[in-house]
Parts: sequence; structure tokens; C-alpha cells
Amino acid sequence: MKNVRKLSALLTFVCALLFQTPANAQLQVVGDGGPGPVKAQHLTAELVSLSPSIAPGGTLQVGLVLTLEEHWHVYWINAGDSGEPPKINWTLPEGVTAGPMLFPIPSRLPLGPLMDFGYEDEVAFPVQLTAASSVKPGPIHLDAKINWLVCREVCIPGKAHLGLNLNVVPGAAPAQPVGAIGEALTLIPKPLPADAKLTISGGKTDFVFNLISGGRETNAEFYPADQDQIANAAPQQIEPTSDGVRLRVRRSEDLKTLPAQLHGVLKLSDTEAYDVTAPVTRGEVAAAPGSKIPGAPAASSVTTLSAIGLAFVGGIILNLMPCVFPVLFLKGLALVQSSGEERSRLRSHGIVYTLGILVSFWIIVAALLILRATGSQAGWGFQLQSPTFIAVLAAGLFFFALSLAGQFDLGLSLTSVGGGLAQKQGYTGSFFTGVLATIVATPCTAPLMGAAIGFALAQPAGVTFAVFTALGLGLATPYLLLSFQPAWTRILPVPARGWRSSNS
Repeated sequence: MKNVRKLSALLTFVCALLFQTPANAQLQVVGDGGPGPVKAQHLTAELVSLSPSIAPGGTLQVGLVLTLEEHWHVYWINAGDSGEPPKINWTLPEGVTAGPMLFPIPSRLPLGPLMDFGYEDEVAFPVQLTAASSVKPGPIHLDAKINWLVCREVCIPGKAHLGLNLNVVPGAAPAQPVGAIGEALTLIPKPLPADAKLTISGGKTDFVFNLISGGRETNAEFYPADQDQIANAAPQQIEPTSDGVRLRVRRSEDLKTLPAQLHGVLKLSDTEAYDVTAPVTRGEVAAAPGSKIPGAPAASSVTTLSAIGLAFVGGIILNLMPCVFPVLFLKGLALVQSSGEERSRLRSHGIVYTLGILVSFWIIVAALLILRATGSQAGWGFQLQSPTFIAVLAAGLFFFALSLAGQFDLGLSLTSVGGGLAQKQGYTGSFFTGVLATIVATPCTAPLMGAAIGFALAQPAGVTFAVFTALGLGLATPYLLLSFQPAWTRILPVPARGWRSSNS
């Protein structure tokens, strides 16, 4: 049965590679810096320009165009409840400079109980190039490193190395605003017209924007440039007036004091929006009867109790995911061999295993909350975006697989409840098996987990801990039940004869 044991070890190692492949793929750079589009996960990226030529001392609009697969999106400057906007790092010829990347009018993109601000289908981000008068005529090459985060139910970071070839031509004619960049230039939010007026009042729960534009407005949305200003997912209530519009926006629960001013984009339609900055005055404004919320998503049906329930059931299902199942299988084999031991000791090991999972989840939640408090955005499995973490985890699982293949004795007492080690060592093994189960679970998302985690990450710390604790309890439940009812181990596969008792 030695070959069976080696096959089991090989399968464990292959599973480890499978669950790490997406995270590694996220960090791969597509493109070689040449001109033309490059295909990445769920989008195509390309650098384009309004003209192939730029004059010495002149300017030219170029930009990044992202074409996305259906239902996937990228982010605005303020991503909303989660995410990061695209970024460009230029390497340009001497005498050529690039201005800031401009962002067109964003849209509200519901994602479960969360709200993202960004773009679907296709989006172009214009950038103005300026050539010094000293730039010599001839061909030049623009080089750019691009970073983005593309999301649907899950988020995948991407990188590309793009390029664009231009010619420096004295007297080059000004380019016409056409194509994706030309359209995007018309969608950049403009300053508020001189004949318009915007006032903002702030109360205990809401901001109220009062826009006087000279005409009746029937739609309005506000997108804050800074995070933690408004409750992103809350519907925004509008009241058309004879000479403009009044907009009521829910304050963020994390905003303890009123800011001196609000900066952001006031969107009136898909093609009309204003870049606004206005002082905030203290004062409550009652909502007018009949005020409406056009196109606003329905209030989320996810509550704290339902999120806890979804997390618990999702944690149970998570045991069947390819990330977790190899670890659970090894733990189950050890339980089969130990089923004849004293029941109280088996129960103790089950409780310690559960504690290992819960402590690991609490550490993850604490890290997420710390990152959130410092202004960073992170979600479930965030540590797997670190190449160092992935390398350490892969090495550990690789050597673990070699041990199972018989290359050397690591001993399965780290995953066993019935080994011949001392009781303290056995409990230590059970605890760290729970830790390992949590670590390898983070690349996976089971059914029902997405809504629960999305809800939890947008709530106060207490609710976040409660939901993740329920998720950890769900992950631990199958083995915990088996440790309390060893007779149920008869439904598990029986270990092969070649399995050494010293590894139990």
C-alpha cells in the first residue's frame, strides 16, 4: 500500500498548487511594453492616443482603455466599500511629461450588501502629455506599468506592461477628440457653473445637498472623493425643486464629527456631473413628502442574525472545498484510527481543534480591522496577495507532502488525536491543525459565504467578529461532531494497511 500512500501525498500537494494558482496568477504581469492591447483576467488593457503625433512644445491626450467582461468592474478614485482604482506608472522620454490620470463619471455598483463606485463594460482614463519645446523630432516610445483590481463576486488584482509609439513632428495639428479617449474627455466631471450654487447641511444622520442650477433636476447622486464620509450602500433620496434638486445622503457610521467641507462628484446623469467642494453647515433638514430614490437598489435583506447564519452554513460547506478537504481528510484518518480511545480525550481534541480555528479567524479579523482603520482596503484571503506568504505556505505544504510520501518522518501527530505523543503535544497538534485548516481555507469561498463576509466587513467591529466567529464554528463543526460521536467515523474511509501506526 506504499503507492497508495504516495498517491495520497501527491494529491495533497496538487491540491495545494491548485488553490494557490489563482493568487499567483493575480501577480503576473501581462504585456511586454509594446504597443497594442493585452489580454488579462476578465479585461483587456491598451494605451491609446488621439493622434500618432505630438509637436515640440505641444500637448496630446493619451489614455488607458480597459474593456471588461460582462458583470466585471473596475473602480473610481474612491472605490466605495471595497477596491482600489487603476494606477499608471510612466517611463517617458526626456522632455515628455504626463499629467494625472483623469476619471470619468462613475456609477453605483451594488455588490451584495456593499456598494462599489466604478465602471463596467469599457472605460477610458485620459492623461495629457506635454512635450517640451526642446524635444527633438522623431519617433518616441511611452512605457507604462499598470495596476488594477477587477471585481465581480471576487476581486482579482492585475498588472500590465503597456507601450505606445508616437512621433514628434514640428507643427503637428491638434488632435480631434474622437474614439474612447475623446468620449471619456466629455465625461470628466466639470467645475460647477458660475451661475449655479450648492449648499450642504449636515445633521446627526444625513447630509442634505441643495443645488440651485436654474432648472428642475430629476436625478442626482453624490460620490465622495474621500472614504468614510457617507454610507455608500444607503439609497440617496432626491427631491426635485423648481430650480434644481435637493439630495439627502446618509452619513457614514464611522464619521463621528461633521467635516468642514465635502469634496466629490455630484452626478445629474450619465453624461453630466460636477466636481464640487462645499462647506458643511450644521442643521437638520426634514425630508419632503413624496421625495424619491430613482434607480436605487432595494434595501439589503441581510441582517446581523441572517449574516451569522449564512456564515455558519457557509463554514460547514467550506470543508468540502479543495483548499480545506485535504487537511480534513488527514484529520479524519487520524480519527478513524483513534475511535477506540477514551471518549473524553477525543472530545477534548475536538474542542482544541475548534479553538485553533477560532483563534486564527480572530487574528484575521483583527488584521482586517486594523487595515480598515488605517484607510486600506482588504478582504477575505488578503494575505494570499503576498508573494512571501504564498512562498512560505507552499514550502510548508510541499515538505508536509514529502513526509506523507515517506521521504522522511515528520509525524502525523500534528494532525492526529490518537498519537503516541504526550497529551500536551497531542493537544498542541490539534490546535495547530485548526490553524492550518484556516490558513488553507482563505483562498476559497463557499456558497453563502460571500454575502455574509461582505456584510460583516461593512459593519462595526463587534458584528464583524460575530460573523467571522460563526464562519469559524461552521468550519470546525464536522470534525467537532465526529469527536463527540466517534461511532460516526464508520462512514469515513478506512486507512490502508500500509499506514504506519507511528504516524497516528
